[in-house]
Amino acid sequence: MKDIIFFLPKHTLNEATIYYVSVIEECFVNAGYVVHKTEKLSDLNKQKNIFVMSAKWCFIVKVLNPKAKIVTWFQGLGAEEALMTRNSMIRKRLWNCVEFFSLKYSWLNIYVSEKMHDYYRETYKIQDKNFFIMPCFNKEMNLDSFLYKMKYQNTSFVYAGGLDKWQCIEETLELFGMIESKLPAANLTLLTRDKEKALAIAKKFNVKNIFINFVTLDRLDCELQKYKYGFIIRKNHIVNNVSTPTKMNSYLANGIIPIYTDVVDDFNKNLKFDQYFLKLKNQESLNDWLEDFLNFELNTLKQNFEKDYLNQVSVVFNEYYSKSKYISSLSELIKRIG
Repeated sequence: MKDIIFFLPKHTLNEATIYYVSVIEECFVNAGYVVHKTEKLSDLNKQKNIFVMSAKWCFIVKVLNPKAKIVTWFQGLGAEEALMTRNSMIRKRLWNCVEFFSLKYSWLNIYVSEKMHDYYRETYKIQDKNFFIMPCFNKEMNLDSFLYKMKYQNTSFVYAGGLDKWQCIEETLELFGMIESKLPAANLTLLTRDKEKALAIAKKFNVKNIFINFVTLDRLDCELQKYKYGFIIRKNHIVNNVSTPTKMNSYLANGIIPIYTDVVDDFNKNLKFDQYFLKLKNQESLNDWLEDFLNFELNTLKQNFEKDYLNQVSVVFNEYYSKSKYISSLSELIKRIG
């Protein structure tokens, strides 16, 4: 049997990544590997097979251990994110170098979308032979959540995550404020660590029926199952185009109807149930979004909506978020190239 060590530095495992990494781990076990884990770079010096969670760590580990075969999970676009979030061309250029190196010398690359793979291939002109594509997900279906009492009769909303500008929290709260003005019984819960910032933004947009809370990963399903709608608003940017936000999986797993913009390429290709998912057009105004929501809300009140919605989400989990499918495919790939 072969060994592989998973390099998992402190703070890299969280509610959005721990499940995904466990799926990859299971793939290597199925392929006949013994999996070890470490937080220390010093443990990697003589290892032959190493899994890392970013291009940055691939670069660092490969420099320290040139003979190692590296498995790299490309979670995002480091160079583009540096420019978007920090407006730093210097950081972008440094990341360009790191990504080029990692793509060239990584043994197996794991991407979260076809669009991401296309971006890297076209940007750096590197044809990687060993690659696998698996969207970000961290949950399996919680069937009980679809039966939560009065879930689809109430106009309850949730947003789970950070409050960074790129996550469009201001647009989210502004849209909810407009919904609230039309449907006074509507309420929004923000599940976030940053309570003070959340309160400040809510005040800015005069949102009234808002609750702010934070729950740990082990309690997240119990909390999410209460809500009817969940927000995933993003702008049309390459960073968002190639992403597959874990939030979508978390919402669908708990019977939440996603309200999201049409900028995520993978969702446009794989989530085609527009009658049950509220996909907003990025180029439309907030007033257009409000009208789209009000029309959609009427549809959810039709008979058998809950049953039909459950059936459609089941299709998504059988095809797009199928843990067993990805484990089978990636395990076979590892056996073939290993």
